Amino acid sequence: MAAVRVTVAAHRVRTHRTRAASRRDGAVLPRRPSGQTTGRTPKLAAIGRRWRAGRADQHARPPRWRARWSARWPAWWRELPLREIALAWLATRVATAAAYALAHYIDGQVRAAHPDGGTGTGVGTGGLTLTGPLGWDAGWYAGIAEHGYAGSGEQSLRFFPLLPLLVRAVTVLPGLGGHTGVRVTLVVLVNLTAFAFVAALAQLARREGFGPAAVSRVIWLASLAPPAFVLVMGYTEALWGLLAVGVFAGIRSRRWELAAVCGLFAGLCRPVGVLLVAPVALEAARGITAAATADRLRRAAAVAAPAVGLGGYLLWAGIAHGDALAPIRLQRQQSLHGSSSNPAAVLWEAARGAVHGEVGTALHVPWLLLVAVLLVVMVRTLPASYPLWAALTVAVLLTGSNLDSSERYAYGAFPFLFVAAALTRRDEVFRAVLTACAAMMVVYASLAFLGLYVP
Repeated sequence: MAAVRVTVAAHRVRTHRTRAASRRDGAVLPRRPSGQTTGRTPKLAAIGRRWRAGRADQHARPPRWRARWSARWPAWWRELPLREIALAWLATRVATAAAYALAHYIDGQVRAAHPDGGTGTGVGTGGLTLTGPLGWDAGWYAGIAEHGYAGSGEQSLRFFPLLPLLVRAVTVLPGLGGHTGVRVTLVVLVNLTAFAFVAALAQLARREGFGPAAVSRVIWLASLAPPAFVLVMGYTEALWGLLAVGVFAGIRSRRWELAAVCGLFAGLCRPVGVLLVAPVALEAARGITAAATADRLRRAAAVAAPAVGLGGYLLWAGIAHGDALAPIRLQRQQSLHGSSSNPAAVLWEAARGAVHGEVGTALHVPWLLLVAVLLVVMVRTLPASYPLWAALTVAVLLTGSNLDSSERYAYGAFPFLFVAAALTRRDEVFRAVLTACAAMMVVYASLAFLGLYVP
């Protein structure tokens, strides 16, 4: 009995101590809600909620480093649809690569079928001259950049010096010289300039009141127009387009210094750069009576700049080669632009050639008719300086007896792209036009790479 009483007493002592400890702990630690395991859980839950909210908002709010980096660029650059410009730029190169692959396939098939050089059509395989981004005029620019005018022959004088000078300036860097370096530099420089040209064109369209959808159409039409494959080749189209857009951006925003600089380089880029004098003079005449003397001088400099650029090159040709008009005279050869002719006679001959099955002429006639229609619409829709310049470009085009490269020359007058974008505002129309343009670009580029079409 004594042992039982001792055991019961020990049990009561342990129970008392356990209850006392529980009361003591209860006074220090609050009762935890159901499902809560530790006192740190509320903080962790709050942190988790903030983390999930940040993850959900990461696309709506760019990282701080991106915002700081974006703030370094001008506002007009941040407003450009750069992703769409990049996609259009890439599409041009994909289409041109497809055209080159098609030309390479056709050339291989013809040579395999007629190893003796005949095609059975009256045209030997010698008529198929497979070229690439450095074919046609691009080869001349590469040769001038590498050897200079003296080492490229008299015919090289008809190619104006700005693009070869830029290539030569880049190739002075270590590792970029030599035959291969010059050609790679030319192609890379032209393709980078093409991106800048389309971006500048989109910005000018915005400033002229085009909405986002219309600007998008301008971007894609500029990138996939049938002659746009020359933006991939070593041609001056990209550089010329960038300078022409710069001139109009300057005169339309009254930034005469920008117009003067771009006009000067445009005169050094192509002989038709002098045509920019007319639209610059028209815009400079607006409000000139109320302008201060300094502003009048800036306007005068902008007006004269394209002619100064042209005159500078002709003066150099006269000093170095004894014939200041050689660049113009050589360009007027019958096999090139040709001598001055009556535009009506040129159109008549072109139409008659198309009727009689002359393929080369037939390729030009539809585009000449389209250009005429777009010019009429341009007169009614765009500020006067645009149709004035476009009309002068078309006049120069039609006064030459040779219509080769006429599509490329018309493409160089970018206001036609503005009108085309305005006329294709309906989505289904724009998609159909863009698809047709891309298909024709592949065809024209393939013919050019085969030596059957003069770009």
